Amino acid sequence: MQRVTAPTLASPNVETVRVAGRWKRIGVGVVAVILLAVLERYAFSEGWRLQRQNSAIKLGAGPFVGSWELRLSAKILPAVAIAVTAVIWLPTVVRRLRSTRAALATAAVSALFAVALAASDGWHAIIAPVVHPTEYWQGTRAGGSVVDYLSSFLKRQGGSSVHVRGHPPGFSMMLLLLRSVGLGSAWFAAAISFAGVAMGVTAIGCTVRRLAGREAFVRSLPFLALAPYAIWQGTSADAFFSGLASVGIGLLVLAMTSTRRWVERTSAVVGGLVIGTCCLLTFATPTLIPLVAAVTWKTRRVRWIPLALVGTALVVGLFAVGGYWWLDGLTNTRKFYAAGTAKFRPTFYFFFANLAVLAIAVGPAAVAGLVRFRSTARTISVIVVGVLGCVLLADGSGLSKAETERIWLLYMPWISVAAAGVATTVGRQRWWLGSQATAAIVLQVALVSKW
Repeated sequence: MQRVTAPTLASPNVETVRVAGRWKRIGVGVVAVILLAVLERYAFSEGWRLQRQNSAIKLGAGPFVGSWELRLSAKILPAVAIAVTAVIWLPTVVRRLRSTRAALATAAVSALFAVALAASDGWHAIIAPVVHPTEYWQGTRAGGSVVDYLSSFLKRQGGSSVHVRGHPPGFSMMLLLLRSVGLGSAWFAAAISFAGVAMGVTAIGCTVRRLAGREAFVRSLPFLALAPYAIWQGTSADAFFSGLASVGIGLLVLAMTSTRRWVERTSAVVGGLVIGTCCLLTFATPTLIPLVAAVTWKTRRVRWIPLALVGTALVVGLFAVGGYWWLDGLTNTRKFYAAGTAKFRPTFYFFFANLAVLAIAVGPAAVAGLVRFRSTARTISVIVVGVLGCVLLADGSGLSKAETERIWLLYMPWISVAAAGVATTVGRQRWWLGSQATAAIVLQVALVSKW
């Protein structure tokens, strides 16, 4: 008797699936490029029209603040040399070194690259943004007691320089403290920004290592050293805010992932203290909540939250005792902001123009990585989705009308780790690193910015 067997399903053709996946990726990439091109065209053409229509909008190089001026000279060569060296050696070095040493080496490269870019217009260009009349350094030249400055800040906030009255008093107090110990030079103020660059790279790198593992770490870390936003990092106090905030988030992640209770508790409290300090540096700090929430969801750990809140409340409370209540400062700042240049800047245009600036600032590798989430470690995807939530929160607040090339330095390094999605091999990593460095150098020699 012949046995009748049930028909078996044919196994899928692996090659067909692979080809279909390739075409799907190509299709997604083409759509992304078209949307990005439309966004950039709108941002630049409308920005040019708005500037021509009303110079009070103060763009100049809309959607960027500044002016377009090609400046080719031998002074850019150190930045080129650092970029070429980093493209060739950094991917290999990061793989060979232990994680902490790799993060520190990358941080050193990032700071050197930022210095070299800023110095391509001459050494004076490093401190030119620092001594600008609208900045913090000029706003604190009168000196005085830090205690008196804090207690009277709200009363004389409206008469301060633009950046002083647009931020909490933390950074201004830091400059006053430097003056009191004989470090009041503009060069020391500039050094704080470069220190923030290195600090942020180290913190973000170690955070990715802890959350996503070694492979995601080595694929994403070099992209923190070479990025177009580096042209604004070394000459803006926001680079320091970004670096310190990254340290705070890194400490909170340590609290979420540590198996030792004392480390969890200590990291939560210190992380809260750091985040609280950041709240007294920039009003944008609370917009980082989506990023922290995304990582918390991933780790499924919430025991650290009360301790972190205690640390943050302690800093904010101490400033309140000294005469500065954070919410009053925010209310004042919103009022001054609405009465200033922002009143000439249309909300609808800048919602999209800000995103166009962000796409250029984070560079082609990060943008390509955003399109290829499936090739990215899942935890890195969670990080990037969280920080994109921060961007949308900031963009929708109405307090980010232009100048996002410096204001959003708080988010840009976190977005850069998305480039891990396209850095699948050392060769591809070098290629995309080269595109990042090239974009940074082209921007530096073509755009004259305030920062």
